[in-house]
Amino acid sequence: SAAGGGGCTSEDLAMSEEESLLVINRLHQVLRPFLLRRLKSEVEAQLPEKAEYVVKCDMSAMQRLLYRQIQEQGLCMIGEGGQLKVSGLNNVEMQLRKVCNHP
Repeated sequence: SAAGGGGCTSEDLAMSEEESLLVINRLHQVLRPFLLRRLKSEVEAQLPEKAEYVVKCDMSAMQRLLYRQIQEQGLCMIGEGGQLKVSGLNNVEMQLRKVCNHP
C-alpha cells in the first residue's frame, strides 16, 4: 500500500500550482469587464473646475469671549535665569483658529 502512492509528489504540487495559475487567469478574464480601473489623469480631465466662495461672518458672543481669553493667556514667560521665553505660539494659533471655525 506504500507503493500505491497515497502521498503527494513534487510533480503533483507543480501541477496544482499550474492549475491554480490557470484558474486565476481565467477568473481575471471573467471579472475584467466588471472592474473599474481608471487613471487619475483621465479622471481629473473629466472633473468640473472648482469654485471657492469665501463667506465672511462675525463671531458669535461665545466665540469672541473664548478668542479674547486665549489671547489674554499670554505667550511670554520669564525663565529661571530671568530669560524671556516665548512658547506655544503654534498652539495658541491653532486654538484661535479652532474658536473661529467651530461655533
